[in-house]
Amino acid sequence: MKFGSGRWLFLGAVLAVAQTQAMMVRIRNIARPLGARQNQLSAVGLVVGLDGTGDSNYTGFSDQALSNLLSNYGINDPASSLRTKNVAVVMVTCQLDPFLKNGDKADVVVSSMGDATSLAGGVLVQTPLKAADGKVYAVAQGPVSVGGKLYGKIGSLLSRGPMTTGRIPNGAIVEQAVPATVVGEDDRIDYALQIPDYTTAARMAMAINETFAQLKPAYANVAQAKDASTVEVTVPQEFRHNVVDFMAAVEQVQFNIEEVSNKVVVNERTGTVVMGMNVAIDTVAVAHGNLNVNIQVTNQVSQPNYFQPGSSALFYNNENIHVKGAGGNLVALPETATIADLVAALNVIGATPADLISILQAINAAGALHGDLEIM
Repeated sequence: MKFGSGRWLFLGAVLAVAQTQAMMVRIRNIARPLGARQNQLSAVGLVVGLDGTGDSNYTGFSDQALSNLLSNYGINDPASSLRTKNVAVVMVTCQLDPFLKNGDKADVVVSSMGDATSLAGGVLVQTPLKAADGKVYAVAQGPVSVGGKLYGKIGSLLSRGPMTTGRIPNGAIVEQAVPATVVGEDDRIDYALQIPDYTTAARMAMAINETFAQLKPAYANVAQAKDASTVEVTVPQEFRHNVVDFMAAVEQVQFNIEEVSNKVVVNERTGTVVMGMNVAIDTVAVAHGNLNVNIQVTNQVSQPNYFQPGSSALFYNNENIHVKGAGGNLVALPETATIADLVAALNVIGATPADLISILQAINAAGALHGDLEIM
């Protein structure tokens, strides 16, 4: 679908309020039909076969859980007589994807609940997994993988994941499917956007209408944006006995969305920073250790000649970023004030991710960051 054709000409000037980069996407990549959702399953289970790294004797429920397990096999020993560190009580969780059927498999996450030091080498004993309604939808069992150590190029240890949490790939077998109702009684399907946005919802509805109007003019209004996160699509009469083909066609519809992200996400533990590079910054000055950041935004007016007909004054922002580091190094970026330019300036003088995180937090606290700062 071309961005400027058909009805896009009608709303093009209204929707395109800013010059931003755009990208072509399929509906299946940005929206899902309501009713098709994941379901959380959980249970308490036992991991056995540990090499002395299981729960200690101070964890009373571990002995009780093992005693209950043994009683299921006709072994009736009291919990007080059990003394083993090869067993750990764990919480077993699973995300059950929509439309999984009986016999399908799903990944399982296993997390220690006691004082076990490692689940490496352990095996999860058969554990029924229940949903919030108390019904069993899957059964989990299998060897637990906790991953290994991560080494650098010269053999130095970079990181080591938690040894008390592990995964069992395809460790759960679905016992019964979770009911999913996608098409309502009024033959309508509600599509939920992954990221709510009025512009995207309006463009998505318009793209669906244009695509199906080419098949039959009567289908020019099958879709309607209800709000920033929901687009309602009415199943045409001739598709009501073949809804799957209709939904497949809707999923393949393509349209342009703006590449706009106003979120800045930082992880202080790992020093990771992820951001939308067009997030703007107001006038602010930050001093952090040996770093000095000075961002200036000034409003200026370009006044045309008095006798020039049809001309008017032009207002614009003149923005500058100055970053000064240790040793007096100074980096100036004229006429810019975005996160991308700030990061580039800090990289020139060798600032660390920790420095960037602290500076971003200070800029946000001053109310000068035009975006959402999220700390993980």
